[in-house]
Amino acid sequence: MDYDKTAMPAAYDRARTYQPEVLRLWLEAISLEVPKTEVDHIIDFGCGTGRYSGPLSVHFDAELTGIEPSEKMLAEASAKAPSDRVRFCRAAGEALPLADGCADLVFISMVLHHLADPARAAMECGRTLRPGGRLALRTGSTEQSVSYPYIPFFSGLLEIIRERLPSRARIRQLFEDAGLELASHRVIKHQFAASWPAYADKLALRADSFLASLPDPAFNTGLDALRAHAEEQDPGKPIREDIDFFVFRKPAA
Repeated sequence: MDYDKTAMPAAYDRARTYQPEVLRLWLEAISLEVPKTEVDHIIDFGCGTGRYSGPLSVHFDAELTGIEPSEKMLAEASAKAPSDRVRFCRAAGEALPLADGCADLVFISMVLHHLADPARAAMECGRTLRPGGRLALRTGSTEQSVSYPYIPFFSGLLEIIRERLPSRARIRQLFEDAGLELASHRVIKHQFAASWPAYADKLALRADSFLASLPDPAFNTGLDALRAHAEEQDPGKPIREDIDFFVFRKPAA
């Protein structure tokens, strides 16, 4: 999806906002696999609006380069950069304008399904990682697709998601073919919204490439059904999502 041809960047943070404890959950999950003392430079690959860029830089006390092809997304990211230790660059993930072995950590969040050439992008990640460096990947997978809470409400959505999301085996193959070794994989459950009504309000912003792909009638009908469902649910029940979390390591020289 070309985000610069949409209004999604302006609404993206409101639609994807986290509670502080959710962001902390992910930062701690990464640092359990990647020692802070081994990280001086991070690549935030497909950084979008920079939701993770500043927090990653602060958490690891490291320089960070955010890579993103969308000019509108980068404008949002630049507006929230916490310091000059966080820099942004407009570029495609398949051609990173960075030196070989320049990074200790590559972080990728919900980007794989947007890439025109995932294999080439994985090679670029491997090229820019130093020996012993890690790649931390948050992603959807075909295996997890049926667990998304909004699936039952939107006709045709599951087919779109299954067509676009890679399988776990495919994800592993992509990065192993790029010379990286799988260090760990697990599924992390995080809170996406505090309640069903809050969940519906986030989805109504349509800052989700899968929802944006639905015809307007299908989206509107689905949103109405979801809101009707939300009215009948416990207002204190949070909505959670299961996310695949992979860590790969580049072998030491």
